[in-house]
Amino acid sequence: MKIGIIGGGSVGLLCAYYLSLHHEVTVVTRRKEQAAAIQSEGIRLYKGGKEFSADCSADTSINSDFDLLVVTVKQHQLQSVFPLLERIAKTNILFLQNGMGHIHDLKDWRVKHSIYVGIVEHGAVRISDTAVDHTGLGAIKWSAFDNAEPDCLNGLIQHIHADFPIRYVTEWYRLLTGKLVVNACINPLTALLQVKNGELLTTPAYLAFMRLVFQEACRILRLEDKEEAWEKVRTVCGQTKENRSSMLVDVTEGRQTEVDAIIGYLLKEASLHGLDAVHLEFLYGSIKALERNTNKVF
Repeated sequence: MKIGIIGGGSVGLLCAYYLSLHHEVTVVTRRKEQAAAIQSEGIRLYKGGKEFSADCSADTSINSDFDLLVVTVKQHQLQSVFPLLERIAKTNILFLQNGMGHIHDLKDWRVKHSIYVGIVEHGAVRISDTAVDHTGLGAIKWSAFDNAEPDCLNGLIQHIHADFPIRYVTEWYRLLTGKLVVNACINPLTALLQVKNGELLTTPAYLAFMRLVFQEACRILRLEDKEEAWEKVRTVCGQTKENRSSMLVDVTEGRQTEVDAIIGYLLKEASLHGLDAVHLEFLYGSIKALERNTNKVF
């Protein structure tokens, strides 16, 4: 099967490595330098102190027919990707973004493609243009969006590596909101406080504020099992206690964060339903202020 991976970040390289073991994969990157490096060197993956490699093609444009496109760019980069996807023939497209800001865009997107959405539970850090460190084993979970047929994607994605399971979930809203709550509780707070994930559990004041953020998010998303959701937040915090969240890394390195995709989505939903979200508003404004201060040294 021919698979295109749009985006050469940590998630894109991770997906490209594992999928290329059984499929014909092309990574579509923004920079010509990265595409040339992947084309000539392939992709290297580090895991458990060992190095692995896989051959992989690369390009800077979508210029061939793919059975599946996997979009791994960050949510705020999607506006530059949508026009490219609108010009190609009908195919299957899986969107793997943090947060849910892209959901509003997908609902208004009038295309003939079969659309799927998913989440990434792996830990991955890009080392270079061609190398990625698989820091934590997890899964790719996906669901059909709107009228897409799940059997189609199930039939396409087969023969996956044991360390890279891909699992179907029936309800896309429940799938994405479960991950969104975790991201909303951990990422903005760690970025604002400049701490690793585990400190949100061990510092009482941080834990209390995280609980307030959680309660607002649950009310906005209308989550039914709040205790299960809170336990998931605590579990992820504990399992990744030594990690620096992606939002903290983005703020530290002066890059645009995914706060619009995560907190921005929640605030928009709160506004639509007439709900207060004072703690989320504080976090959103704080991260936006940090984004503007790109010269800040941590």
